[in-house]
Amino acid sequence: MPGQWSLHDRITANDLGNGKFLFNFTSEDDLKFVLRQGPFHYKFCMFVLVRGEPIVHDDYPWIIPFWVQLIGIPLHFWMIRNLRNIGSRLGHIDTMELSEGRMLIDVDSRRPLKFKRQVQSPEGDEVTIEIKYETLFKHCSICGMMTHEKGLCLTMGSHDQAQTERGGVFTHV
Repeated sequence: MPGQWSLHDRITANDLGNGKFLFNFTSEDDLKFVLRQGPFHYKFCMFVLVRGEPIVHDDYPWIIPFWVQLIGIPLHFWMIRNLRNIGSRLGHIDTMELSEGRMLIDVDSRRPLKFKRQVQSPEGDEVTIEIKYETLFKHCSICGMMTHEKGLCLTMGSHDQAQTERGGVFTHV
């Protein structure tokens, strides 16, 4: 990765085991430059870079910064207040690009992602907008979690199990 960021001579990397690595940057500016680019992918698997913490849990980091686009917002809804209201329901907003309807949001990876949202104007008009997470590859399209894909979804498994327990039309034949 240091080569991909064109910083290979200014970063050292150490494998800490258990899927964790330590990158040491020679300057704060280099660190900030890299952190602004996240989340990152290697062979379509996402990984997160965060500033080091003295004590970490096994599933740390929970917060993943995503550039999020809001698609389908009517022009009369296109105001900073409305975009901020929608974005704040997804996570903490770091940066907002009003002209693009795009925000850098700190998303809690322990919660399901939301891909659609109903918005309502003061006049009562309701519109469904699409939420697009840039650089999101692997996630579960059933429950919205980033911890697994559709084939390993426990929500899907419990639905399948209920179908099996109940049986089909020909179970009693």
